[in-house]
Amino acid sequence: MKVIIIDDEYYALRNLKSKLEKIAGVEVVAMYEDPAIALDELSNTQPDLAFLDIEMPETDGITLLGMMFKKRPDMDFVFTSAYHAYVTETLETKALDFLVKPVKFEQLYVTLEKIKKIRTKSSIGHKIEVKCFGDFAVFIDGKMIDEHWRTKKTEELFAYLLCMNGKSVSRERIINDLWPELSMEKGYANLYTTQYYLKKRLNTFGIQHVLKSRLGNISLSLEDMKLDLLEFDHFSERYNEDKSKMEMLEQMVELYRGLLLENKPYSWTLSIQQPYEVKFENALNSLIQFYSERGDEKTAEYYEMKKMF
Repeated sequence: MKVIIIDDEYYALRNLKSKLEKIAGVEVVAMYEDPAIALDELSNTQPDLAFLDIEMPETDGITLLGMMFKKRPDMDFVFTSAYHAYVTETLETKALDFLVKPVKFEQLYVTLEKIKKIRTKSSIGHKIEVKCFGDFAVFIDGKMIDEHWRTKKTEELFAYLLCMNGKSVSRERIINDLWPELSMEKGYANLYTTQYYLKKRLNTFGIQHVLKSRLGNISLSLEDMKLDLLEFDHFSERYNEDKSKMEMLEQMVELYRGLLLENKPYSWTLSIQQPYEVKFENALNSLIQFYSERGDEKTAEYYEMKKMF
């Protein structure tokens, strides 16, 4: 892995370089005190990873990341800073980690091993499947991960954003829904921490850039996910466009395996559960009527039985 380091403090550069050189598979190809030179030489160095100090004169690390990403979108980034408070400002960036200076070798080693795994998994792709109806479950490449979240709120934030169907939600609304008992100031602190944990958890599986944060709003990109909730809405829309397509209702009924997030009694789920429950019951009634009128009592009974569950 080819690495560059950018920091306006010479001794910080030397310190980080000496530690990186002790890690197998890592090659420090360049060090820079001037961010502008690092940017100009990016096409020559072609790094896989850049360590960026946040607080630098003229061009700060966060701005530099955006400029570098435009020139080399397949590279990764790690921020370094002597001030832990900057971690909240990095949440909206594409950085994979944040290390406090002076960087400890143990933390650096863990970060590099994680990035190696992420780059390997990113190169082979991954399959994400999420089930929201009935028991909430998340599968990545066929492996269930719903029991390995950093905190319960990390899982809840992921479930919450999934239920928004890819729409952006303001931080204030998220805080009111997930932490209604807290003041807005404490809510912001909890949200920043939980968002950071979620980003790191997804990164562990090589899933980057799914969690979006922009202009005070947060969302999940659902483009590469198989999500039963999204499929249910799709079939519902297809049926509303053409009421002769009873197969759309059949698909909806099979997807609905219970109340939305039935095993997760979150305070905000009730208002979301009810519309889906109504759609499910309407779909069942329409199917029962459809097959009864055609004399197909066996199929009508099948859908009658589904009303019992």
